[in-house]
Amino acid sequence: MPLPTPRATARTAVGPWSRRRRRLARRWLAAGLVAAAGGAAVATLAPAAPATSPALVAVRDLPVGAVLGPGDVREVQRPGETLPDGLLDRARLTGAVLAGPVRRGEVLTDARAADASVLTGQPAGTLAVTVDVGDPAVLAGLGPGVHVDVLARTEDPLTGAATGAERIATDVVVLRVPPAPTATGLLGGTPGSSATSVLVAVEPATATRVTAAAGRTVVAVRGA
Repeated sequence: MPLPTPRATARTAVGPWSRRRRRLARRWLAAGLVAAAGGAAVATLAPAAPATSPALVAVRDLPVGAVLGPGDVREVQRPGETLPDGLLDRARLTGAVLAGPVRRGEVLTDARAADASVLTGQPAGTLAVTVDVGDPAVLAGLGPGVHVDVLARTEDPLTGAATGAERIATDVVVLRVPPAPTATGLLGGTPGSSATSVLVAVEPATATRVTAAAGRTVVAVRGA
């Protein structure tokens, strides 16, 4: 009797080295997946870079009273949340006068710089003097650049009674006026400022007359 033919059920033999390589491959794959997941988590949790804004900083130590120019500063980018208010820009920089000393690298703000001299552009020898306008309502029509006459009340030397007025300054230019009064208090009816004096540009002789008439002056606006 012939013997039965065996079925082809034999499998390819797998040795120890093959099994080890498969285990190592699975471990490396698992490690790679863990690393990728960790990297994605870090990228998700890491904060975005802060937005920056330009600022002007001093290129060297600058003394009080220094007149600023383009060569005194450089522009840097700083995180916006770290910058102070009132940053100086290049348009406001040139001609500004430092109100205090500044260190190299310090950010420049309007608190560090005063405006250029109020007499900039005036003839040599011009002085700035304060004149009382007399009537606070006159302030509404005044502003830098307005031309005015300054009058002084005259008085009787014996009785002190007003006798008239004399013109002590003609066609002088207003340099600065006080800020408009601000309402304070619960009902907003009390003015926060009662200043009624203006700064005008005059020659030295006129400045002497205006100073001597302190307390008796009034201002008359000149027509165009």
